[in-house]
Amino acid sequence: MLMHTSTPLSLCPLITQDVVRHPAPDGAPAPRARLAYSFTVPGEPRSPAVARHTVRNALYGHDLAVFVDPALQVITELVTCGALFAPGQDLYYSLRWREGILRLTTWDPHSSHTDPTHAAHCTSSRKRLLLLLACVVRECHGTWGITDPTPTTEGTKVWATLPETGAKTYGKRRC
Repeated sequence: MLMHTSTPLSLCPLITQDVVRHPAPDGAPAPRARLAYSFTVPGEPRSPAVARHTVRNALYGHDLAVFVDPALQVITELVTCGALFAPGQDLYYSLRWREGILRLTTWDPHSSHTDPTHAAHCTSSRKRLLLLLACVVRECHGTWGITDPTPTTEGTKVWATLPETGAKTYGKRRC
């Protein structure tokens, strides 16, 4: 009989959280509450495929397969947009699960423009590129947004939230 023992694994004596030394058997999903991943990819054409692969694996690994279809659409749009605005530069993307909502975020280093007309043009262009993302998020009853760069911050963050209730019915509605 395999015994699951838990003992503190931290070198810091102040951390008292126990860690299970023997993980769940192969094939058993990790706890949903622990889904929190961040990645960096280059701003290039193959990066959306890499992002889809990692997001799919993370969702299946954390028993969140209900999110796979909408999340893959969303992450593809987010990473593609970031790569178009910051070609050849590092893009950061993350996915987090909290209280029934999956949040996908990308950050690209496209910085602010001093000319308000140019800044408005960039934001407008980004929104046009993200029309499919907007449709997916709307169908899932989620939200999305763009945090525009400012003179005091670098880069642009785009995020989307997908509630589990909406993800369960994504793609099942009829016209």
